[in-house]
Amino acid sequence: MADFAGSSAVVKAKADDPIDTALAINLQRVWGSIWHSRFLIAGIVAGCLLAGIAVTMLLTPRYTATSSLQIDQQSPQIMGEDAAAREGYRDADRFLKTHADVLTSRRMAERVAQETGVFDNPGAFLSAMRVGAGSDRQGATVQGRRDLVLDTIADNLEVTLPAGSRVVGIAFTSPDPDLAARMANAFAESYARYNVDRRLEATVYARDFLGRQLAESRDRLESAERQANDYARSVGLVRTVAGGDGASLTDFDLTSYNSALADARNERIAAQSKWQLVSSAEPGAIAEAIDNRAMQDLVASRAQVQATLEAELADKQAGHPAIAPLRQRVREYDTQIATLARGIRTSIRDSYRMAAARERELQGRVNMLKGATQQERDDAVKLNTLMREVDTSRQLYDGLLARFRQTSAEANVTANNVQQIDRASPPVKPSSPSLPLNLALAAVTGFLIAGFVVTLREQGQHAIRIPAEIENRLGLRLLGITPKVAPGDMNSSLETPGQPLNEALVSLRTALQFALRSGQTHRLLVTSAEPGEGKSSTAYGIARAFAEGGRRVLLIDCDLRRPALHDMLGLSGEPGLSGVLASGKVGDAISEGPVANLFVLPSGQVPAVPTDLLNSAGFADLMAAFELEFDIVVLDAPPVLGLADVPVLASGPNVATVFVVEAGRTEVEAARNALSRLASGNAVIVGGVMAKFDFAQARRYGLGRQYGSGQTYYRYGSA
Repeated sequence: MADFAGSSAVVKAKADDPIDTALAINLQRVWGSIWHSRFLIAGIVAGCLLAGIAVTMLLTPRYTATSSLQIDQQSPQIMGEDAAAREGYRDADRFLKTHADVLTSRRMAERVAQETGVFDNPGAFLSAMRVGAGSDRQGATVQGRRDLVLDTIADNLEVTLPAGSRVVGIAFTSPDPDLAARMANAFAESYARYNVDRRLEATVYARDFLGRQLAESRDRLESAERQANDYARSVGLVRTVAGGDGASLTDFDLTSYNSALADARNERIAAQSKWQLVSSAEPGAIAEAIDNRAMQDLVASRAQVQATLEAELADKQAGHPAIAPLRQRVREYDTQIATLARGIRTSIRDSYRMAAARERELQGRVNMLKGATQQERDDAVKLNTLMREVDTSRQLYDGLLARFRQTSAEANVTANNVQQIDRASPPVKPSSPSLPLNLALAAVTGFLIAGFVVTLREQGQHAIRIPAEIENRLGLRLLGITPKVAPGDMNSSLETPGQPLNEALVSLRTALQFALRSGQTHRLLVTSAEPGEGKSSTAYGIARAFAEGGRRVLLIDCDLRRPALHDMLGLSGEPGLSGVLASGKVGDAISEGPVANLFVLPSGQVPAVPTDLLNSAGFADLMAAFELEFDIVVLDAPPVLGLADVPVLASGPNVATVFVVEAGRTEVEAARNALSRLASGNAVIVGGVMAKFDFAQARRYGLGRQYGSGQTYYRYGSA
């Protein structure tokens, strides 16, 4: 029995390969699909080109006339520069886009239609614009005709804004070149006038508005000044300078008295300190007494008398008559000195008392002024509020007055920032239809349609076309590929070494040898999903390849309904397999094949019920006998679908099934159904073989380059 572990491992390994499973565009496959459908693509593109030419010839020629306007972001400032205009340069793109939107607005179309007289005769305009009868119902009323005219103008008007330029192009398209030029110039001229009118209206409106605001501001200023003066008079506030923030007389008095109080306090502190020093000091320790001139004279005189007394006492007794007068004079001097010291101390005390009294007087005055000042400040809060209202009203009034004077001056001097640069002239050549453009569009459309059709065609292709799909879509191991050969060339291709078919069968034989377990006799069942897919030729090729490899091979035609091997090999069909099973004797039913070691058992006569014959015990015994006599028994089985023969054959012992797929013919669903039936019968499937694969065609379609060129690598007998 065949070993399928290696086969499933190979398929799984390929399926798990991240490079193989990555989403990629196979350009070669795409080119192959294009080449395969080249005539279909050429037909579709040619049809679209012819349609494009026909449409171009049938369309009415249309002419486009273009005029241009220069739109400056800031008009010439006759009365001075406007700061707002300088700020506007930062938003130039939006500014120009706004002008373009106004040019294409319905209001502008109405203005142009009114100025050019289109509304007076809408029928002539619509006739010149080739507006068909399909719009007659819309134009049944006056309003309907106006709307139809405006819609027609809007549909044929185009405003362009070149990048990096302030020149705006105005293009109008019409079947009549004169009408196209006239409408383009009308739009340019009308918009220039409209811009002047709009600016003049805005200036007049601004002047009137400023006049009303100026009158209201003047009334508010007068009222604010009146309220401020009345309140100041009522509370008695007098300012030393004009304005709401000036100081009052009370503020000046408080400042003066507060300064005098500080000086008096310093004098009192100095006098108090001096008095505290002399109040309990000795007369001789008082600095003022020491510095006093009279005190100095008395002290000096007493010192002289005291010196004389001490000199007399040195020579005389204390009771001597000359001593008493001297002592009396000393006592008189002491009395005078004490009296003078008391006078100096009294003077210092009186100075201290006077300084303290002055300080108390000034403190009282300051306290009184503080209360008055605080009251004035409370009253000044409301006055300051009123004065700020006066200042605000005055500033607003002055600003409005200056703006009103400027606006009044500019009302009669209006500059225009829109100027017509080029006038439109009647075009000579039509702008549409353009044959090159229509042909290009037709070609692109044709290629798109062709691509869609080819894609649908490829997606609708359900046949297995390349060998890789046997693994990817059927899950089978790919055993080999047999090339497509011309009818009648099969035998010559097999008999000539080095031919593609011969090399392919040798490769297939090698793959089967690796797939089958060695050391056992095997039965190889070769089948396909449907008839005519190359199973009989594949079975014969496998048998021949093994025979050429030295194996004894028996090829049995088990397709008892539509046998083909005897005709393919030029053998007699009798007695065949059915005859052997009927008689129980092999005899000379087995014929020698075209090569050594190859033996063939044809099918014989068609039995009544082939399935019962293949499922009989005689058939099983016959197969067992053949396995003992031959190395390999190759069974050419009937197709799987619609018949019960193959599941019966595949379920036998030591049977390995080879599934044949014809390139470009076998449908995926049919192959899957056939494999499902085989699996339900416990068939052991070795792998799949792709038959009749056209390598040359596959290379053209981008399908088979990875499988080689299909040509022989070795040329036998060459140098």
